[in-house]
Amino acid sequence: MPRTQVQCPNCKQPVVAEMEQLFDVGTDPQAKQRLLSGTVNVLRCPHCGYQGNIATPIIYHDPTKELLLTFFPPELNVPVMEQERRNAPLLNRIVNGLKQEQRKGYLFKPQQMFTLQSLIERVLEGEGITKDMLDAQKKRVELLQRLLAASDTALPDLVQQEAVNIDGEFFTLLSRMVETGINARDEAAVTKLGMIQEALLAHTEIGKQIKEQAGEIEIARKALETAGKDLTREKLLELLIDAAPHEVRLNAMASMVRPGLDYVFFQSLSERIDKAQGDEKTKLTKLREDLLNITKQIDEQLQARLAAAQRNLETLLQAEKPEELLQQNPGVLDEFFLQVLNQALVDAEEKQNADRTSKLQALSALIQQLITPGYNPRLLDELIGAPNDEARKQVAENHKDEITPEFVESLSAMMLQLEDGKDKDLAEKVRSAYRAALRTSMQKGIQASDGLTKK
Repeated sequence: MPRTQVQCPNCKQPVVAEMEQLFDVGTDPQAKQRLLSGTVNVLRCPHCGYQGNIATPIIYHDPTKELLLTFFPPELNVPVMEQERRNAPLLNRIVNGLKQEQRKGYLFKPQQMFTLQSLIERVLEGEGITKDMLDAQKKRVELLQRLLAASDTALPDLVQQEAVNIDGEFFTLLSRMVETGINARDEAAVTKLGMIQEALLAHTEIGKQIKEQAGEIEIARKALETAGKDLTREKLLELLIDAAPHEVRLNAMASMVRPGLDYVFFQSLSERIDKAQGDEKTKLTKLREDLLNITKQIDEQLQARLAAAQRNLETLLQAEKPEELLQQNPGVLDEFFLQVLNQALVDAEEKQNADRTSKLQALSALIQQLITPGYNPRLLDELIGAPNDEARKQVAENHKDEITPEFVESLSAMMLQLEDGKDKDLAEKVRSAYRAALRTSMQKGIQASDGLTKK
């Protein structure tokens, strides 16, 4: 990013600042995220402490959406003809960087934006985020501010009044605020946000659904945990029959015991169906259909993740600098990837493919160096795979002995690495997992501190 000397608008002292005028997604996929993050073209004065945006022209280009936008700050008081003259070199750079067949008509008709906000809204609109969606998010923020300002006694009534405006996106916003408070060690804010969350879970429809789902998953986990080593196929069938009326519980239990739902299990279930009559036969038949559908979905997801892991492995083996790819995409190092890597090593050694074996061993050694001491792929996979924040909180609580400071640190590093990546869904899941793990870690610290105090 070019560095330019500008004048601080507050103290008038000269300051060297990084300025970026061209955001070309075609040549730099991260350009869009930098623009939307609001962290570019920001002046921080070392003399007086002033911080604010630098008034600078901006050109945004996304060839896949045939979008070319320009913005020239009005406070610069530059005539239109002069604006076009100054923009020309950057526009020419965009055109010259494209192949002949990519040079389309939109390049010669840039859309002029009169405010930076309108440019950002136009970019977001290209991503399917409309102004209505932005307005809705603004209302959620305003509602959260009102909830934060409410007294503890008035909070439940206010939540009930605003229940129709509480949706899944509001819970996401609340979770991000909790994360910010935890990172800042702001116990008062985290406590208040926790009270708001509890009120939402108790007094809103979607909150009750989230709480119910987390409860169903916990019931399934406890039932299997109680059975323990005595869990036979016959006992498992009885547990699944009990869970059958509860869709979430049945799905959760089936996912937890997928290896046990094998050919012998379904054969036993079919034999029981043949002997049953009336309502029992109908219920068992439906259970078999549901379990077959659930296992099919689980297996398809498993195969998809294994296939993705195989593609990632081949990409890393062919990369000139695999360490950079791994540092930029730490999320690939999950249980599926390690399983594929280990199997690839076995296959290469059996086939006596010395070249591939050498590359796989080098990659394995590199991964061992990059993995932090707290890396726990099984727990990470369980946290990321949980359906919502409440479920992740429960997973963290169930495995609190494994929630070490090193594990929390590894999640933090992964979260930062994914922040500017393309997989927003994975980034959000890792962020949620980090919040759950950090909360559990803090609770363990408080309990340990209390124990020392009592002693």
